[in-house]
Amino acid sequence: MNTADNVLIALAVLGLVLYRQLRARPVGERQLYTVPAVLAVIGLAQGGLLDAAHPALSAALLAGEAVAAVAFGALRAVTVRLWRESDGGLWRRGTGWTVAAWLVSILSRVGFIAAGHALGLKLGSNLFLLFLALTLIVQNLLVVWRGRRVTGTAPASVAS
Repeated sequence: MNTADNVLIALAVLGLVLYRQLRARPVGERQLYTVPAVLAVIGLAQGGLLDAAHPALSAALLAGEAVAAVAFGALRAVTVRLWRESDGGLWRRGTGWTVAAWLVSILSRVGFIAAGHALGLKLGSNLFLLFLALTLIVQNLLVVWRGRRVTGTAPASVAS
């Protein structure tokens, strides 16, 4: 796939993810892990994760992006509202803070792209798919973990 295809896929997935995260949905669905897994497979299959001319520098940038993806996934997980319905089912819904955290997350990714270009690195556009995959899996894992601690029917969220 070329850069335009990856950007379109990433934007479509991001739009779908934001739409789904802002709607009330049950926690524990397979989709929590399916979308990130598919994104990771596509991103890894395309290769080009490191610039062959600058492997150490591109690996350092990739590591920085991975740390940022984990941090932003954790931040967004805290902003998700969780509650139990009367039947005991656990539900979730993102808040305005979730959207804000997504925007900052995407801006950080743009910053990494700009830094890579400024350093003269030639990296594949599939890194955005991997960034999305990692940040989503971290967010989803932490939402499920938080959900295990929700006992009552009152919303459980740091941000409403």
